[in-house]
Amino acid sequence: MLLLLALPASSQTSTIELRVYDRVGLSQVVVQSFLKQTEGIFSKASVPIHIGICTGANACEIDSTSAKILMLRIVPGSSRQMKNAQRSPLGQSFADHTGGTYASVFLEPVQQQAANNDVPWPTVLAYAAAHEVGHLLLGDLAHTSLGLMKARWSKDDFRDMKQNRMHFNSEEARQLAQCCTSSLIDAFREAKRKEY
Repeated sequence: MLLLLALPASSQTSTIELRVYDRVGLSQVVVQSFLKQTEGIFSKASVPIHIGICTGANACEIDSTSAKILMLRIVPGSSRQMKNAQRSPLGQSFADHTGGTYASVFLEPVQQQAANNDVPWPTVLAYAAAHEVGHLLLGDLAHTSLGLMKARWSKDDFRDMKQNRMHFNSEEARQLAQCCTSSLIDAFREAKRKEY
C-alpha cells in the first residue's frame, strides 16, 4: 500500500488506457454515450480507465503514464470467424489465460441484439466493449454464469443493461483491481529502475 502512495497522481488516475478505433463513423452523440457508459461500468468496479476514441481525423495520443494500454476496434458487420455460432457474437477478444491487448466489437449484432431486446444500441455497445476488455484484463476463461462476464446474455441481462444494473461481480472487480494495481506497481518499478 505504501508503494501506491508514492506514485505520481497521474499514474493513479489513469492506470488503463483503452484506445477505441472507430471503424464505423459513430456520431458524436453515440461516442459521448458510449464513453460515459463504458467509463461508468469500470468505475462501479473501482477500475480507473481512460478511453480515447481514435478515428482518421483524431489519432490516439500515447499516455506514457498508463500502466496498461488496450486496443478495441468497433467494426461494421459481424464476426467472420464464428459464423457457426447460434447467434453472432457481439465481440471477440484476443486473449490467453493471463489476458491480452486487442479486441473487437461488431456493430451489426450489437444493433440487432439491442433491437431484439428493446435496449438502446449504444448501451449494448458499451457493455459488449466492457465484456471484451474484461477478457483482456482477466483472461480468456473469465466467463461466469451471471453478470457482465456471462458468455451469452439473456433477456434479463439486456433488461439489467437498460436499467444500469449489470456489472462485474465482486470477485471480478477484485481481480480487476489486483490486475490494475500490479500493472501500476510494475510501471512504478520500471520508472524507478530507469532513474538509476
